[in-house]
Amino acid sequence: MAYIDPTTVNSPRTNWTLIEVLTDRGPGDASIAIGTWTEDGGTPQRVLAMRWNGNADDGGVGHPQSRGLPTWFMVPRWMFPTILSGDVIPPEKSALVAALLGS
Repeated sequence: MAYIDPTTVNSPRTNWTLIEVLTDRGPGDASIAIGTWTEDGGTPQRVLAMRWNGNADDGGVGHPQSRGLPTWFMVPRWMFPTILSGDVIPPEKSALVAALLGS
């Protein structure tokens, strides 16, 4: 297995809900997504998340992972402007990001 398609990564399940994968650079590279994160039963917050997709050398799970399951890393909110001001989010996804994050 070269890597796990980031659209199928739904962990940590109790806190994370995927809305859209914004960037998927394929095996051996990274993905960025937008989703909701719910902390301790609170109100879901829209967040950016990242993961390294993995490749055949690591069994395709990528990082982060928990007990062999692929997971997402929640990007700290203070990093959003840096990510969103670059060219890592395709232009066709910019309107979605602006609508969901208000940026």
